[in-house]
Amino acid sequence: MIKRVLALSIVFALASCIATPPTDVSVRTYKVTGTSLSSLERSLSVHGPAVPGLHGRAFAAVETTFLHNFEPEQIGSRCRYTRKGRVGLRSEVILPEWRQRETASPDLQAKWDIISQYALIHEAGHIKISQKYARQLEAAYKQASAPTCEALEAKMEQLIAPIAAAHVEEQTRFDETDAPRFRRYLRQYGYSIGT
Repeated sequence: MIKRVLALSIVFALASCIATPPTDVSVRTYKVTGTSLSSLERSLSVHGPAVPGLHGRAFAAVETTFLHNFEPEQIGSRCRYTRKGRVGLRSEVILPEWRQRETASPDLQAKWDIISQYALIHEAGHIKISQKYARQLEAAYKQASAPTCEALEAKMEQLIAPIAAAHVEEQTRFDETDAPRFRRYLRQYGYSIGT
């Protein structure tokens, strides 16, 4: 039930996007234990998701797969992809599930809730970036044509490569520039990093 509520929360956060690509969001949790900030940090550092380029483990992560249903069609002297095709996303958000929350101090529970809320916002940001590139991929499929379907498939590989590289670059930049956003979010609730 919790996973479904979290997935729906993320979907609602993304619903305001214009021309949103089909996006299937699910949530997977991993267990963390502890009744103090230091014990929780230790548990997170062992059980948190591994993220490429990150030293150590993350608090949360999202794994996204791009999907499409475009089929090449030879019509006369040109091969094109079906116009009704779509590019969509399947995203799995990975979040911690804190086992001893109820026995921890109210202050630690409050900090956990704030950080958990920010994790949802952050991962929704990653999904929005992926949606942007799904729209670019869809446009590329719809505009591409070639004399043969074999040539079209080869052309699409060339068109997809720079879009995929830009997607990875923007996702990396989003993570690298996250610290100030996270600090501002914590300040709204009277916290700062290290307290």
